[in-house]
Amino acid sequence: MFMHWVDWIILFAFIAFISFAAYYTKRFTRSVVDFLSAHRVAGKYLLGIGDDMASFGAITMVAMFEVYYKAGFTAIWWQNMILPVTVILAMTGFIQYRYRETKAMTMGQFFEMRYSKKFRTFAGLLAFLAGIINFAIFPSVGARFFQYFMGLPTNMNISFGSLEIDVVYLILLFLLIAISLAFTLVGGQIAVMVTDFIQGTFLNIVFVVIGFYILFTFGWDQISTALLSAPEHASLINPMDAGDVDNFNISFFLIMAFGFMYNFMAWQGGQGYYGAARSPHEARMGRVVSKLRATTQNFPLVLLALAAFTLLHNVDFSAQAAKVNEVLNSIGSEQLRSQVTVTVSISQILPIGLFGVFAAVIFSAFVANHDTYLHSWGVIFIQDVLLPLRQIFKKDIKQLTPEEHMRWLRVSIIGVAVFIFVFSLLFEVKQDILMYFALTGSVFLGWAGSVIIGGLYWKYGNTKGAWVAAMVGVLLALFGWFAIYQWEITKEFLNSIGILKTLVNTWPDFAGDKFPINAQILYFYTMLITITTYSSVSYLTGRKTPFDIEAMLNRKAIDKNRPKEKFIDIVRNNAKEMFGWDKEFSFVDKSMFVFSYGYIFIFFGIFLFGTIYALNSDVIDSVWLSYWQFYLWFVVILSAIITIWLAIGGYRDLFEMFRRLKSANRDEGDDGIVNNNEK
Repeated sequence: MFMHWVDWIILFAFIAFISFAAYYTKRFTRSVVDFLSAHRVAGKYLLGIGDDMASFGAITMVAMFEVYYKAGFTAIWWQNMILPVTVILAMTGFIQYRYRETKAMTMGQFFEMRYSKKFRTFAGLLAFLAGIINFAIFPSVGARFFQYFMGLPTNMNISFGSLEIDVVYLILLFLLIAISLAFTLVGGQIAVMVTDFIQGTFLNIVFVVIGFYILFTFGWDQISTALLSAPEHASLINPMDAGDVDNFNISFFLIMAFGFMYNFMAWQGGQGYYGAARSPHEARMGRVVSKLRATTQNFPLVLLALAAFTLLHNVDFSAQAAKVNEVLNSIGSEQLRSQVTVTVSISQILPIGLFGVFAAVIFSAFVANHDTYLHSWGVIFIQDVLLPLRQIFKKDIKQLTPEEHMRWLRVSIIGVAVFIFVFSLLFEVKQDILMYFALTGSVFLGWAGSVIIGGLYWKYGNTKGAWVAAMVGVLLALFGWFAIYQWEITKEFLNSIGILKTLVNTWPDFAGDKFPINAQILYFYTMLITITTYSSVSYLTGRKTPFDIEAMLNRKAIDKNRPKEKFIDIVRNNAKEMFGWDKEFSFVDKSMFVFSYGYIFIFFGIFLFGTIYALNSDVIDSVWLSYWQFYLWFVVILSAIITIWLAIGGYRDLFEMFRRLKSANRDEGDDGIVNNNEK
């Protein structure tokens, strides 16, 4: 066991503190809108830190460890192409601003406002199913992370027939899910947001400390020597020589950039945050805060992964490497060994005290992610599936009381917790985590972006287009799932169809023992096809009956007798809405905009110029190493500044939210149910 008694005290003290914070929020949860959306009173710092922490689970840490261990600095380089996309989406309020104007508390509620109740139910069911299957491996990866990082026993098995279960893993799985569930049930979105914020601020501070520790502990010469040992065409420092990096090459990051824009806010794992802002402007600024926080979140993951690589590939650390390899060699599953390589290595890097602090970080990442997802998927099943179905089949049904409504929500959340517990015990992930995400997420994300963007910004988008796009997207995603997991059966089926048989036999990659297109590429094709489907079907069937988007956004009613707007006027007005600084922007808001644009586009400029130059010149490895050394020091110092800034603003927002909740008037009819849309 790697945990010292000092580390155990640190971990348990943190768990006790965060548990008290969750219980404290119980007094503020008095209505359905409190439970669902924290009564829509959250400020930008609270939103940005909490929402970003919610998406940063223990599984995200493990997934990014896999990426950075395999791809090194080259992954950072290609991720830079996403920077302008993320910051522009955040600053323009794209989707977020208009979604908040609808006052919807779930994406399904928006679908009903824009399309129909039946489409809300269908989309809600797909979002729920894709979400819980995607979510179902989170506990497994997180519990294994804890188990191998802390050095807990891995060979205490019990048998149930042909099934063998690791007892320690079982206990960890149960305890971590139970704590996350308790936080969610006690105060709904208020408890989720408060605990996520506290844990996010704590993580920011710890990551800055760990960043400085690693930079001072590992010599740059030692890191460089290890990185230069990578195989040819799988470089960890030169992005122009990384074509053979498994799965995580340039195409992966190009698709990630496109998907990030197309599916912005489509994934519903953190849907409780989407409607929790106290105004559309605060919702927009919350996204800006989350992009600032991403700086403090990513660099230590790179550092830890590269420190692990150095430990295992530099003879200066052969003694520690032997201990790590002893643990890794005892793991039968190749995929599990890949997942925990960095985790086990970290246990040999961090000293007493900092080890316990990092254990608390793992706990924070696990719980913040799980309580948010438990809340989201449990809420979606009730709000977007069960209650709309209840209205469809029983027209004159009695409305639930707030107490009954919240009881249904809590039961649904418990059901989600039971499902992910059982799934994590029985299912083994057979591919990289991010590939699994792409595969499971495409059932909903493959088509949802077109329906959301079209619904908020395009008056000709209609219900027929939404239905057809969704059907096509689901069929493509299911084919991809089956082809990857049952390739031999799929290949035999393709060979039985004349025109496809010719394709299969002439494409050499089809002769292999696995599907030649990975999940990320399939996801990309699905997005392109469903965009075309939604646009063409909607325009052909709805061009004579445009939808009144302004009314849905609760803006001033449109004068139907006014002259028709020209296309250039529509573009100009939308650009002014998204890019303009109006009276809502304080001096701090404007400063945040300038700061975010500044450092993001500096790095993007370096990426753009560097890529063009490197493609036309032979940049030697020593130049790349010098750049990455500068990059690390710059980012760790910048992260320290951002951490202090966001912590001050966040605690101000936290106390302001409590003040507003104490005096808020509760409306029992504000429960996310649409009563006037029977289509």
